[in-house]
Amino acid sequence: MAGLDIKRPVVVKVIMTEPFRAQLISEAKETIKNIEQNLDSMEMEARKQIAAMQISNPHQASLVTQQMEAEKERLVKMRGELDWRIREVQGVELGAELPFRVFEGSVTIDVGDNFLEKMSQTEVVIKDWKVVEIRDPVQQKV
Repeated sequence: MAGLDIKRPVVVKVIMTEPFRAQLISEAKETIKNIEQNLDSMEMEARKQIAAMQISNPHQASLVTQQMEAEKERLVKMRGELDWRIREVQGVELGAELPFRVFEGSVTIDVGDNFLEKMSQTEVVIKDWKVVEIRDPVQQKV
């Protein structure tokens, strides 16, 4: 057998720049705006449904109220996490290298290979969405 391709993690790291920071903050603010709109429309719609159910099925109205409160709590928590992320991004120094995402990559293993070396994490470093470096411990030893 010639070799086997297997999946391994590939970490994408980002070098903080002002345009990247601005994009992250803008996306987070847009998501917060959408969350707030969802909260408002959900609350208005739920009030109508609950008011109509109170008369015909009080138990169902209670369940809908609980579901609405749980969803509202989830959205408020998400909004808080985004606020925290904005503050965190604002505090990162320009030029700092940060973990961004993890993707799957593949590597070929052969009989006699050191499995741990082959599975070691490959890193892709980006700056303003351009790849500036690929760090692959397996290829560096070759």
